[in-house]
Amino acid sequence: MSQFGRRRPSAAMVVSIIALVVAASGTAMAAGHLVNGDSLIRKHSLSGDRLHNQTITGQQIRLGTLGQVPNAKNAANAASLGGHPASAFELGASGDVRSGLITASGGQTVKMASFGPFTVSLVCNDDGGGTFDAAIMVTSSSANSEAFGGQLPQGTPQQIDDAGPDVQFADNAGGTLEDFVAPPDSYMAYLVDAVFMPGTSAPCAASILVGKS
Repeated sequence: MSQFGRRRPSAAMVVSIIALVVAASGTAMAAGHLVNGDSLIRKHSLSGDRLHNQTITGQQIRLGTLGQVPNAKNAANAASLGGHPASAFELGASGDVRSGLITASGGQTVKMASFGPFTVSLVCNDDGGGTFDAAIMVTSSSANSEAFGGQLPQGTPQQIDDAGPDVQFADNAGGTLEDFVAPPDSYMAYLVDAVFMPGTSAPCAASILVGKS
């Protein structure tokens, strides 16, 4: 028989070990609860410089809560473009307005382009007997507008070009240069309109190229 027998731990040792295990388990459970919940970080306790750059994505942002930037330099321009609504501009990559070829059937009015306060449209008039004329009309939303040197009544369409009436192909040969003025802005436009051969589904055609002066 070995002279070194096993010693039973004392009661005090057993109590100490149990207390240690319970304490460690309680800490682990509490830590697990905090990691999985929002109570780990106190509300409004983090600064912006505690976040990694470019880590917030659209998924974390409720877009409906976003409003206008509070410190926008000009509140009016923050909601528009130079005080004008975005719909007032149809500029291409080069800064010009280009309609391309616009066609219309008899009795139809088709928008060609908008720029500043101006809207230019093609009106295809069916005069009967196979006769059509293509008229280009302009309307301004501003009370102080001019086109082709004449005053434009606000909101009232005015004819500025016309091809026809005719029963066969006719056009305004060489096109027409028109100046549009709405202080402090002015525009120069090159207009072409024509009547195609009768029997086509869209006998009227026109195009416009506009540049800001």
